[in-house]
Amino acid sequence: MNKLNHEKNTKTASYEMGETVFVLLTCTEEDDPESFYYFKQFEKKEGVILEVIEHPRLQYRVKFGQAEAVLYHEELTNGKQRDVPLTGTNNQEGWEGDKVEWYTQKEVADLLGVSKATVYHYGKQKKIIKILDPHRLHKEARYQKAEVDRLVYEKQSFPTGMSPNDVAKKLGLSVQSIYKYIQDGSIKAEAVPYGDERITYVISETAYQEAEKSLKPSEIQRPKKYEYYDSKNDIVLYQRFHSSKIQEARVVRNEENVFGFYLPNIQKWLTYEEGMKNYTLRPSYSIHQPTLDYKGYVELQVPKNEVVFYPFLDYLYEIWGMENIRIREQNETVLLFVRAGERPLLSEVFGIADILPYLINGEMHHEEGTLILRSPYRKTSFELPIKLLESISDLAKQEGINVSKWVENKLSSNI
Repeated sequence: MNKLNHEKNTKTASYEMGETVFVLLTCTEEDDPESFYYFKQFEKKEGVILEVIEHPRLQYRVKFGQAEAVLYHEELTNGKQRDVPLTGTNNQEGWEGDKVEWYTQKEVADLLGVSKATVYHYGKQKKIIKILDPHRLHKEARYQKAEVDRLVYEKQSFPTGMSPNDVAKKLGLSVQSIYKYIQDGSIKAEAVPYGDERITYVISETAYQEAEKSLKPSEIQRPKKYEYYDSKNDIVLYQRFHSSKIQEARVVRNEENVFGFYLPNIQKWLTYEEGMKNYTLRPSYSIHQPTLDYKGYVELQVPKNEVVFYPFLDYLYEIWGMENIRIREQNETVLLFVRAGERPLLSEVFGIADILPYLINGEMHHEEGTLILRSPYRKTSFELPIKLLESISDLAKQEGINVSKWVENKLSSNI
């Protein structure tokens, strides 16, 4: 907890009555939401000095159209650079900080483990009491200690465990997916009243381990749809988009595993909403085709830096459809599982010779403009005692694979 520390008042050249000025954004929303939101109301608007206030600190009453604001000297500009020292006063008139114990906005954020923006919203929601500062002597807001301490005590009584964000990172999923799985019961979580939302969730270690078995993709399993497909926005990994403003944009996921757009020309990542709203992006092709009869899969592993990478994926999405493809993203490559079948291949960008080097399982042929894919698997059947089959099924479930794959692994290790 801090004590007030006022600086001596110093003389400085001030703006004059009637002078035209503009607001300077001297902080970011994350650094100081309180001041940021105050500045934002008048950003880019022309203001006129109505009054110079030299006491208790050099400030101005400025008229912006129909609105007025009280701003410090260093929060204004007339288009010319001025190096002006911050000034203060020993006079505490109007300041209530000497009447109660308090924490600064940053101290509250650290104590509660939240952002400064969240602290600002707590004040708006009356969860904590903000101390008035009518002369804006201090840029950072202050909050009464008693209410903050109460919230800290409540937080300490919450269940312990991982947050949805922690679980998302460990499972390689988006936070939105984790909330979805919590809602449908796939992930067991305890709801607690906390944060900007009415509730948040805590996932115990036991609940996480259960979720990991069923949701975390295994390297020996074929990819699950959520690894490469965003059903909410109907987009798939590396799908091509474009607009009149942007020649090419690709669907990718950021570090939080959230789907969005990457603009190669300017090396920028956008959320899905930003891409659609600000750049009017639209898909370059449809990604849907009828599902082929199941005849197994052909596997390919294509390096991301190969010239054929994007053209081949565009071809698969447009001609075969995402219904017949499974994708797993790796560090330097992408693992592709394509349903066995036949589809036209009339591309002028690449030929079968360009993709054959990346075939790792199955057969690939090109005949009279048709790409033919054949799986290396052949369906077979054999009889087993029911008890043995049940045991194998249990063992396969423990490893997170199907019975056929379990049998294949055991036979491979003994042959």
